[in-house]
Amino acid sequence: MIRLTSRGLGLVTVAVALLIAAAATGLRSLAWPGGLLLGLVAAGAVLAWFSARQPQARRTLHPDRVAAGTPVRVVLDLERDSIGLGAWSIVEETLPAPLGGAPAIAVPSGWGRLHSQHHYRLTPTLRGRYRIGPSRWATTDPLGLAGTRRRMAGSSLLTVTPAVHRLGDAIRGAGTGLSGDAAHRRSSVLGADDALIREYRPRDELRRIHWPSTARTGTLMVRREEHAWEPSALILLDNRSAGHSGEGAASSFEWAVSAAASIAVHLLDAGYDVELTDADGAAPPAERDTIREALLDRLTDIAPSAATELAGLRADGGVRGQLLIAVIGRLTPADAVALTSLRRDGRLCRAIVLQPAEPGTDDPAEVLVANGWHVVGDAAARSVPDAWAELERGAVR
Repeated sequence: MIRLTSRGLGLVTVAVALLIAAAATGLRSLAWPGGLLLGLVAAGAVLAWFSARQPQARRTLHPDRVAAGTPVRVVLDLERDSIGLGAWSIVEETLPAPLGGAPAIAVPSGWGRLHSQHHYRLTPTLRGRYRIGPSRWATTDPLGLAGTRRRMAGSSLLTVTPAVHRLGDAIRGAGTGLSGDAAHRRSSVLGADDALIREYRPRDELRRIHWPSTARTGTLMVRREEHAWEPSALILLDNRSAGHSGEGAASSFEWAVSAAASIAVHLLDAGYDVELTDADGAAPPAERDTIREALLDRLTDIAPSAATELAGLRADGGVRGQLLIAVIGRLTPADAVALTSLRRDGRLCRAIVLQPAEPGTDDPAEVLVANGWHVVGDAAARSVPDAWAELERGAVR
């Protein structure tokens, strides 16, 4: 659609006034300037229309999946038919608010089929899935009298996963009781059958099904492939909205999501089987060869919940894993009681509590410490790596 600019509207107004005056007074000398101005505006409108016919935009993201805080390079390939020498076009991208203002790219016009490539950068700071595009192509004639706006189809999806921080190696050492001789001791605590048999997972071979255990438990069980002991961990992410404060990338909830992602990746790199749960219950299991991407996708999409209790850690829910790590927003006495019931069979338990205890009240974290948990409190005031290092020292702060 062609639209006149304020300059073009002004010239049309003057032209119409001159023509009316010429008709009223009979002075032909006033008519030709009016006609000239109208012709000039009409020519500008025609030139603007043909300056960017059939525009096309192809957008490429490098990469299209990044961690929060990582820059993304966007390449925009533009093509159009043009006869508007001297005219200019402005291409505006459509971006979600968390990605900042939409970039405006100036594109000169010329003759014939024209192609140009343009680059700009984005640095997303908040996890999520963002639709970039479509683009809007605005063209004006050289004098700025008229312009056209065209909306081009096509958009690109940018996936921003939580920021993953590099953590120390303390959890991999013998001091955690999850490696070396400690692994064999753990196997004896859990029992030979439990150490050699585990639940069926997608893509397990059917020939590995252990039928006696399956009949006893009522759940498909399979024999482990290699070792009698397999390190496993469960990460609880407290996504209750009432337990967090702040908004956007600086909120305590985003700190907790980043911490859960960092711990999950750290443990996966250490050879652990990692599962994730939240206040609403356990997340569906993922295939082994995509567990890292599945966990990061789950954490990319996770949202604050209206839940009031940690349903994902009910004692009757079959909580698994030799290592339990809870990332809690605000710890209540009821939460502390529910968590203490999960330290059984020699399971190692760790808790990162983001919010400090209410002034003048007993710290519920002391209940966890008294029951063998390692806890770090007021963690949101630290960086994720610092909170992790403090957690391994078993202190309450």
